[in-house]
Amino acid sequence: MQDEKMSYETLQDSDTALVSVVIVGQNEKNTIQDCITSIFEQTYPNFEIIYVDEKSSDGTYEKATGLTNYSKSFKNCKRYLTLSLEANSPAIGRNFGVKFARGIIIAFTDADCIAEKDWLVNLVKYLPKEMGMIGGPNELKHFKTSKILDVIDKVLGTYLGSGGSPQFLKIKNLSEVYALPTNNLAIQKSLFEKFGGFDERLTYNEDSDFSIRMLKDGYKIMYTPEARVNHFMGIESYPDFVRFLFKYGSARGKNAARSSQFFTKFNVFSTAFILIFLSLFALSFFVNIAMTMLLSFILIITLILFAASMKIAIRNKSPVLSFLALPIFISIHTVYNIGFLLGYLLSLLGIKRKIFT
Repeated sequence: MQDEKMSYETLQDSDTALVSVVIVGQNEKNTIQDCITSIFEQTYPNFEIIYVDEKSSDGTYEKATGLTNYSKSFKNCKRYLTLSLEANSPAIGRNFGVKFARGIIIAFTDADCIAEKDWLVNLVKYLPKEMGMIGGPNELKHFKTSKILDVIDKVLGTYLGSGGSPQFLKIKNLSEVYALPTNNLAIQKSLFEKFGGFDERLTYNEDSDFSIRMLKDGYKIMYTPEARVNHFMGIESYPDFVRFLFKYGSARGKNAARSSQFFTKFNVFSTAFILIFLSLFALSFFVNIAMTMLLSFILIITLILFAASMKIAIRNKSPVLSFLALPIFISIHTVYNIGFLLGYLLSLLGIKRKIFT
């Protein structure tokens, strides 16, 4: 790629270019209609929708196809196409949808997401022309309301709670990031095809893999807080949250065993902490000073997490949050990393487990 100054201005001659919105889904009957309707209602004047259903069994595909006539009342939507295929990875569905795309820009989201009306406008106006991709906030939403879900959202929005991941971290300004989730991003179709699309061998982290390949080739990945989607990802209780952490950590660990590129700074840092803890715990049975070091280590980590919890409490003017956020921070760093290490080790040993599916 030629070394030239990066521009984040509106795409010249392409500010009304056709955008192909590729949506993938499986068994999302509760959100599919609102998802697709939110794209129909986009203020961007020139787009098409390609919905790829991965053999839903709950009527999701039928709901999506039932919106065909409804799409005709939205002049900004130039075409609405529904497709179905057997796929064991979202990457397969996304790549399949791009094959039918007529736009010079591809925007991706998922069937459990609802985009705000200016989503496409705010993606396209900051899309780095032929030099990268752009994404925005992935706002975690729930069908239920509870204090614990509210605390989970607030913790995930912090750097320590998100591990710096743009998927959850609240980034306030137009910024360069190291990765984007595939439920909220846009890219030039020619650039997407240059990199061969998403790796269809991956059931998780195909977005991270694609981002890594782009960065290695000198391209930029941008984030704008103006392009928002609301994500109903199935976290409706604390047990749901713990299952998500473990499953995602396990999958990331499996992929890290396959390639070291899946180790983020957060993975390295937090894994080192767990190994230190386990080492000190084992040594404490034989060396007296190891117990003192272990207790000091636990105290330091607890103080760091409590300080992060206090920051949330102060920001939200709610002292009780300092105590509610602490166990959520502990859960994130414990459950995710146990899953990560287990996934990594089992994959190295060639042991296949259901946690990877």
